[in-house]
Amino acid sequence: MFIEFSYEFAGERHYITPQPEHINREQLIILSGNVEPRVRCEITINSQEYMDYFDILVKPYWAPRGAAHFLYLVRSKYYDGVAFNRVVPEFLTQFGIAMDYNMRMERREDTILDDVPLPNMQFKPGFISFAGSGMDSRTTEIFIVDPEASEEQLRAFGENSWETPFAVVAGDVSTSAVTNIYAGYGD
Repeated sequence: MFIEFSYEFAGERHYITPQPEHINREQLIILSGNVEPRVRCEITINSQEYMDYFDILVKPYWAPRGAAHFLYLVRSKYYDGVAFNRVVPEFLTQFGIAMDYNMRMERREDTILDDVPLPNMQFKPGFISFAGSGMDSRTTEIFIVDPEASEEQLRAFGENSWETPFAVVAGDVSTSAVTNIYAGYGD
């Protein structure tokens, strides 16, 4: 049986064909029109000297599986209290290892299928994607493209099938709280 869904965005019709179900029996498509859920990330700066925040605009039409999985993890409070575990200037900021050990162990094997990237989609500073280690390997860790990433690096993002942006930092990422995240521990 052949099933195809379509939606309209920016005056263009986009078509989606669901892939066979995944080992976790996942077969998901989100059709949300122009809805872009906003997730606020509160962060501590300078050894908890003060709080700041940045907003994430989720773009389900970019990567439906990634967007749905991220929103599921947010709703289940998976990201509450996580640390930024990889901050590499001019490259990326990564997080997604739950503070709660039991929750982390529960979710570490929950992989999702790769999303099919939109044609001609190129990464830009502030884009957000799941990290992975191979095809269909996305679990909980996500990364934000650094505002000072080189053009060469921006072109390299997305070469792997699991790197499909599903969200973006709202506003100008170069003046956002993302730039205040401590990078001293590095990679």
